[in-house]
Amino acid sequence: MKVDFYYWGTQCPMILSQLRLLDEFYDRLAIRTADVSYDFNLAKRLRMFFPFLLVIDEQTRHFSPLRKEFLEALSKGKILPENPYRVKLNKEPYEGEILPITEATIALAGQCTGGVCASDYREKFRLFKSYGMDTLGFVNAEKGKLLGGAEYAPSLIVPYDIPRSEDTAFITCLYLSSEERDYKSAPLRRLEDLLFTRYRKILAISEENGVFPNGDLSYFQRVGYLDLGLISEEPGLYRLHLVEKTRTE
Repeated sequence: MKVDFYYWGTQCPMILSQLRLLDEFYDRLAIRTADVSYDFNLAKRLRMFFPFLLVIDEQTRHFSPLRKEFLEALSKGKILPENPYRVKLNKEPYEGEILPITEATIALAGQCTGGVCASDYREKFRLFKSYGMDTLGFVNAEKGKLLGGAEYAPSLIVPYDIPRSEDTAFITCLYLSSEERDYKSAPLRRLEDLLFTRYRKILAISEENGVFPNGDLSYFQRVGYLDLGLISEEPGLYRLHLVEKTRTE
């Protein structure tokens, strides 16, 4: 089988672990990888709104993080089904210690992946530092444990097909979605406070009913974002909306 893996630099620490996993299958699959960081036209043609995308035989699109068993099945000619992650979000907010995501705290934010190599989240910080950023967002933490977080990028560096301008920021990651408490809203509010000192608009992409990426849509509407409409649909899997919050003058 032919597989094409597209990714946005090291925006997500899991990208590097997936590239390493793909390295194990070069003798069994026809693998090609491409970084869309500076190829906005390619990201647009792909309708890419996730930090990574796998395309199988130029037809089947796969969005979830790659697993060894998935690639093992591919190498035998079988495509395992993708199951979108659905969580019934708890609406009760919980605020622990709100910390900026800096070089000193990037390891804490890196817990969002469930555990990756330390060098991977350092590479993520190095990417955004190259764009002139020293704070990626904020985390909600307690006793050294990550509860939630909100991260952003200036829209001008985002390869996805979104409206870009100097006065627009883009939420890249909003986590962790939980049935226990709402751990996302506290760091999101702190991030919004920071961003509205620099930008007029904040954009985000949300899945309609699921939490990958960043959703669900009703959550964003509940915290004051306007639904700008459907921007991409993957039949049977994802319906992605662009949402926006504007600074009140």
